[in-house]
Amino acid sequence: FRSDEVIRKRLLIDGDGAGDDRRINLLVKSFIKWCNSGSQEEGYFQYQRMLSTLSQCEFSMGKTLLVYDMNLREMENYEKIYKDIENSIAAAHEKISECKKQILQAKRIRKNRQEYDALAKVIQHHPDRHETLK
Repeated sequence: FRSDEVIRKRLLIDGDGAGDDRRINLLVKSFIKWCNSGSQEEGYFQYQRMLSTLSQCEFSMGKTLLVYDMNLREMENYEKIYKDIENSIAAAHEKISECKKQILQAKRIRKNRQEYDALAKVIQHHPDRHETLK
């Protein structure tokens, strides 16, 4: 349980897990060593080390910003896709209701035809008016 808390705190301090806290600590230590350096050669070495660490931090920050921008673009893309899907669903609902209306109309027409056929059969059993008058 204790190690879980330590790991959680490390991840929170570290940000996205890219080792930024370690780099900053290394930069601070290099700065202190640079300030306390005795010889010019050692000072130059510490100075180069600080520049290298700063370069790594800038690279990491740039990479994080690119990932952030990419995530924003993907979010916008997903929102657009979501809206397109919503519009497609709405269009499908409209088409379904139109088809239901067409089905009701087709049922009404079929019912009318069946009634017409039944009436026509009844009428055919009876003689027409000319024959009846004769």
